[in-house]
Amino acid sequence: MLRAIEGTGVLLLLSVFFAYLLAPAVVVVRRRVRWGRRQRPVSAAVAILIVYVAVFVPGAVVWRLAKEDVVRWVNVTAPASVNRLFSGGRIAPLDRAIARARLPPGVQLAGAAFTVRAAASLEREARGALAGCIEAARYAGWLAVAPVIAFLLLTGAPAFQRSALRVLPRGHLQWRAEEYLRDVNSALAGYVRAQVAAALIVGVACVAGFALLRIPSAVSLGVLAGVLELVPALGPITTFLVVASQAGDQLLPGIVFLAALRFAQDYFVYPRLIRRGMHLSTAAVILTIWTGAVVAGAPGVILAIPAAGFLSVSVRHWREYREIEHVVASRV
Repeated sequence: MLRAIEGTGVLLLLSVFFAYLLAPAVVVVRRRVRWGRRQRPVSAAVAILIVYVAVFVPGAVVWRLAKEDVVRWVNVTAPASVNRLFSGGRIAPLDRAIARARLPPGVQLAGAAFTVRAAASLEREARGALAGCIEAARYAGWLAVAPVIAFLLLTGAPAFQRSALRVLPRGHLQWRAEEYLRDVNSALAGYVRAQVAAALIVGVACVAGFALLRIPSAVSLGVLAGVLELVPALGPITTFLVVASQAGDQLLPGIVFLAALRFAQDYFVYPRLIRRGMHLSTAAVILTIWTGAVVAGAPGVILAIPAAGFLSVSVRHWREYREIEHVVASRV
């Protein structure tokens, strides 16, 4: 039951994310595409369909060409890379680097103990990500529902909002509800902007870093890392596995680079992006992500920030409403 609720929540969030991502393109299409003698703009539904064709036709072609490679990577290449990297419960490239460094015996022992702990943690996360990818593949067909829900949101949300506001009494309550819906919309839009900005930052950083480290296919791996950044929790681990399977002799520098990038992204860059987009403090963002991971794993991480933003807006409006009601009651 809990897994079904998590899956439904992730699917709805993906639909909302997709709707917010396409909304600017829909506005541009309606502004540019005209029809009839009077050169009227096309309807929202037609504009969405045009955007869908522009997005999904090339996507379908790319998927058809890459499907076999992706399936082979998930089922064969990635597990083999994990087994090779964590051979004997240790990180072999890191062990070799420590041995070549000719460090004092005490430092070498401490380094060996660190590699054992790091290997156990990374191996657990890597195998969990692989299991998550394999399990998610079973439900990949449900992703087709997301564009349908996004279509309904883009076409029906404005009319639904107007209808919902008409039901409420005129005056302060109706105004408060309109402000509340506007702030929820702003928070969700801020979340989408933050995710896209994070993906762009990680993509550019990875392209530059992989190129400097001379990792094969640096540009394609960097672009893939940026795209995977849109998927919290699973995305970064999947990026690590892809790089581990492609880096060759540059595996250790690649691991160090990704670890440093992950630390900077998770504790400095991403919290500031979320704070700017959703008005959540850095500490609140980090605590929210940790809580989501503990409660529900990867789905919890995906749902945690939007849920926190929605809750923050709701609590703030409830407090403001109660304060105004208290002032009105005291005057009466």
